[in-house]
Amino acid sequence: MKKIISVLAITVAVIFALSRCNVSTANLSDVKVCESVQDNQCASDNPVFDVTTPEIYCSVVVNNAPAGTPVTFSWFYQGDSRMAIDAVTINTPDGGTTFNMQSSLNIPNNGWPTGIYEVEIALGTDNAKPIVKSFVIE
Repeated sequence: MKKIISVLAITVAVIFALSRCNVSTANLSDVKVCESVQDNQCASDNPVFDVTTPEIYCSVVVNNAPAGTPVTFSWFYQGDSRMAIDAVTINTPDGGTTFNMQSSLNIPNNGWPTGIYEVEIALGTDNAKPIVKSFVIE
């Protein structure tokens, strides 16, 4: 009888612990960077930009995500060390489970420094690993 009660207590504890996690089947795919988007998507991936490019977009397909799932785009410049430029979090909308999402970065007032940049896209779930997309400005 004690074994049954112990197993039941452990089962309840595990179920409670798992219910506290934000585990999801949501995932990211088709990450691209480009100079313009249509329907929140880059038509093709363009990882090399000119220093005069007015705006750089990063698009992603968010799959199996319930409404309100946060997607964070964090932009970085890879100079002597990784330097944060900007970050924006967008929640998935109502009405489906697969969404096209995008974020953009405008040319700085003094123009783009040449070099390597990254945009890191992260889902706000406990089990999702961020995707890092690199691009170059020359």
